[in-house]
Amino acid sequence: MSLKQTLKKAKKIEQALERQNDSDNSLSQQTLGVVKPRNYLALDPLLRKGGIHEKEDIDIVRKKRRRETKQQLRQTDWLSE
Repeated sequence: MSLKQTLKKAKKIEQALERQNDSDNSLSQQTLGVVKPRNYLALDPLLRKGGIHEKEDIDIVRKKRRRETKQQLRQTDWLSE
């Protein structure tokens, strides 16, 4: 999902919440205060740490293997062979 699609999704969610608030306004006028709705956009996985730029599991595994092989090569005693 691109940034443009994410922003469109956020706008749709905000509009839906505004419509819901307008319909609930008649009920909320009877209560003392209006409760601010939860920010559903913050729950979007693209906006979490890493977001779009988060690596796939395959890339992480390959990177880990490369790191392990480099450590093994550093630890070998090349002069004794």
